[in-house]
Amino acid sequence: MTTCSDLIIFQENGLYGLKDCNDNVIISPQYKKMYPFCCGLSLVINNKSQHGYINKENKLIVPFGLYSWCDPQFVCGYARVVRYNIIKEKDEWGIIDTEGNIIVPIKYDKIWTLNEEYLHSVKAFLDNKEVSINLYAIPKRVIFDDLKYIATYTIEDFKAIFNCTRIDVKVNPRTKELFFSYGCHTGYVALKCEPILPVISVVTNSAGSLFLLLHEKEDTGKTNFERSIYKRQKDKSSPHKQQLSNTTFWDYEEENATDSDCWSDPYGDEREYYDGWSKEDVESGLADAYE
Repeated sequence: MTTCSDLIIFQENGLYGLKDCNDNVIISPQYKKMYPFCCGLSLVINNKSQHGYINKENKLIVPFGLYSWCDPQFVCGYARVVRYNIIKEKDEWGIIDTEGNIIVPIKYDKIWTLNEEYLHSVKAFLDNKEVSINLYAIPKRVIFDDLKYIATYTIEDFKAIFNCTRIDVKVNPRTKELFFSYGCHTGYVALKCEPILPVISVVTNSAGSLFLLLHEKEDTGKTNFERSIYKRQKDKSSPHKQQLSNTTFWDYEEENATDSDCWSDPYGDEREYYDGWSKEDVESGLADAYE
């Protein structure tokens, strides 16, 4: 048996599954082969001998049949994969992250084993010539997976501890992803709609990255989030504010405003909502929701 924290890979009738330390079945035996979890994922092989990666909820993150071979384990959030090129009639290698995104193009003749000490100089071959891949030089996209919580703060406590008077929600004009800023620093946003009880957590992900995450209080402890993407609302006649609970984030800020932390709504009732944030707030970067 192979352990992964408090989880145990077990075999039954020739197939592998997952149990917890109390012998409760988490994933029923269904895989021909199952490797230990690393960076939140396990490499599994189905009855057709196809490779894929699953998370601890048995969700398929990297589909079966996409690659002819995959690394048994991730290293600092990276894994090598192989795909057969029918035209060139040869295997080609690349590197993916724990969301299945291709980080290094699948075009190499061979990529040597990944090692944490040498991620700045991964040995590879391209057109029979030795080359070096520097994973540190590749723009890193922070992934909200396999999260571990170090500390969680209310908005008021965060402002006091981190010595800031306001927190601004903004949108990245290139990716349309939401993020928040406080002073000269930034954090990430994991919200689908206007928050009711927002909190900010210090978290780490599967790659070991440490960052701040703005999320709903009830989601504290959740290990995986999707990114918050800004989309312009087409239907202006149905403000999302009416579709949420009675205590909205705007009300929350108004109710809790103090003399030194005064919040106001400069756009009145005419503003357009993006799940509670106005178009003007988000696009201009003002985002007075947290002021």
